[in-house]
Amino acid sequence: MNSKMTLSARALFFTLIVLSGLYQYTAEPTIRAKVEPIQQVAGQPIRYVDSTDADGRRHWEFGNGQDSRVAKGEFYYSQPGTYLIRLTIDNNLTKTFSVVVTPRKIVQTQDSLVKIKGPATGYEREKLVFTAEGGGARQFSWRFGASGQIDSRDQTAIYSYPAVESYTPFQVYKIELMTDVTKYPVVKEVRIFKGFNKFAPTIDSLDITGSDFKRRLQLIADGQSFNVHYNYLLKRYLCEKNNTIVRINDAKTNDFYSYCMGLQFDRGVRIDGVAVIADSLTSCLVRLNVTQHNQ
Repeated sequence: MNSKMTLSARALFFTLIVLSGLYQYTAEPTIRAKVEPIQQVAGQPIRYVDSTDADGRRHWEFGNGQDSRVAKGEFYYSQPGTYLIRLTIDNNLTKTFSVVVTPRKIVQTQDSLVKIKGPATGYEREKLVFTAEGGGARQFSWRFGASGQIDSRDQTAIYSYPAVESYTPFQVYKIELMTDVTKYPVVKEVRIFKGFNKFAPTIDSLDITGSDFKRRLQLIADGQSFNVHYNYLLKRYLCEKNNTIVRINDAKTNDFYSYCMGLQFDRGVRIDGVAVIADSLTSCLVRLNVTQHNQ
C-alpha cells in the first residue's frame, strides 16, 4: 500500500516538473521595463531600463526623434510637453510609458536687478515680446512709448508698434518698466523700422499643406514607418514643436506627438481631412484640425 502511494507520488512529482518545463518553454515573454521619473523638468535626466528576459532586439523611441537600442541609460527633453515613450522587443512586443516634462523654473533672487529681456529692433505692426526678469518683482507696468499710457501689466508683454508717417527709415522708442521693487523705471530703447510684411500664406498653399498632412497621417495610421512621416511633418511644418495642438473632430485635443503615436494603435482610422492654422509672423503651423472616422 505504502509502496503504491510512493510510486504515485513520484509519478505526480515528475509530471508536475514536465508540465512546469513545458509552461516555461511555451509561455509568452513579458516586457519588464521602467522609465523614471515620469514627471521631470526640461533639461533634467530621465532614466530607462529594460530587464526583459529575451534574446531579441530592443528599440526605445523617446518621442522627440531620439531613440536607443541599449538596455538602460539616460536621456533628456529640452522642451516641455507630454511625451509617449515606446519600447519594442523583437519587432513584436511593445510597451509604452507617458512622461510629463515641465518648463524650467526661472529663479529670481530679491537682490538681483530687474531687467528687460527683448529685442533691440523690430518692425511696424510686428508682434514683439518683452519680459521682466530678476528682482523678484510681482507687479509690472509697461509703457512702450507710442501710446502715452500704460500698455500692459503682465510680466511678459506683447506689443506692436503702429505705422507712422515719417521720412526716416526707423523710429526710436523708449520702453519704461515700473515694478513693485524698483523706485524708478527700468529703461530700454528699441528701433522700429518700416516695411514689415506679415507672413500670409495663400489659401492654396495651406490646402496643399493640409493635403500633405492628410496623406502622411494616413500612412502612419496604416502602420507605415512612423519615424519617417512623423519627423518629416515635424521638421517641415511644425518647426520641430512636437507639442503643437491637434483638435480631433472638433471634440478632443492632443499634442502632435501623442496623436501620431495613438494613430498606430487605433487601427482602422481613416483621415478625412486636415485644416492647418499658421502663425501670423512665421511659417510655423500652430494648430491642426483633423477630421477622421473609424472603419
